[in-house]
Amino acid sequence: MTTNLNHLIPQKPPDKSLPSQKGELQCFKDKLIEGMQQSITITEASTFMDTTTKVQEIVAQQNHQMLIEENTIQLLEEDQARIYQPWKFSLIIKLIGKRIQHHILKKKIQEAWKIIKNFPLIDLGADYYITKFKCQEHMVKVLNAGPWFIFGHFLSIQRWKPKFVATEVKSSLTAIWIRLPQLPTEFCDEIILAKIGNAIGKLLKVDVCTSSTLRGRYAILCIELPLEIPVIPVINIGHHKQTIQYEGENTLCEQCGRLGHVASKCIYTKPPQTPSQSMENLTVMPEERINNNSANELA
Repeated sequence: MTTNLNHLIPQKPPDKSLPSQKGELQCFKDKLIEGMQQSITITEASTFMDTTTKVQEIVAQQNHQMLIEENTIQLLEEDQARIYQPWKFSLIIKLIGKRIQHHILKKKIQEAWKIIKNFPLIDLGADYYITKFKCQEHMVKVLNAGPWFIFGHFLSIQRWKPKFVATEVKSSLTAIWIRLPQLPTEFCDEIILAKIGNAIGKLLKVDVCTSSTLRGRYAILCIELPLEIPVIPVINIGHHKQTIQYEGENTLCEQCGRLGHVASKCIYTKPPQTPSQSMENLTVMPEERINNNSANELA
């Protein structure tokens, strides 16, 4: 008789080194969650660091801009319009080659310009002054009736412009009338005349007249030119060669081609050896004036 003793053999204990499938799944789940949490934490930290860096950069830029603008006053458009308005009819003048006292200069220009109403003459330094007119009529009158001379010296006149600093001026400017004699009629066009004027200098005004003497049309332009640079005697308009006449006696030096002095007082060229040679270099400017007046000169 055989006896079954299997029930007396205890069951084999589980091998702890081999986890069960459920345990494996649980362990994998925990690791997955833990990895996701770490990934989220790293991403959030990176985003936070990027945001913080950007904020710091913006703050740094603002601080730098504040340091730059600490001593700067920003002018808005309405500020500029307000502060420029009182000066829009003003002129900047300078007596070339001679320095006189303020009250004498003011008396002379008032006599020359024949402006009854009193106007301020403001000293800018470096022999520059501002004549501050309250109306456009006075400004136009001075510009149109020039050139002007005080004690035989040329009076440079230019329109007022913002941010003018006399000590920083590199060249003296003056407004002068020029004439284009025998200008072909097809060129008496507003756009063409503006191009001509700006090619010669800075155009201030255009006036087209009819001359009974020449029995034709001619154009006169008010141009702003530097005194230190020789002027041009002719200009080419397409295939047409146009002569330029600069208005006023004792205005253009025949030796150096610059405005504001005559050949006998030219500082840019060597003086003649003898008086006879000096006379040969002098050329009389046309006596006919654009405004049928002689040059304005006060002694």
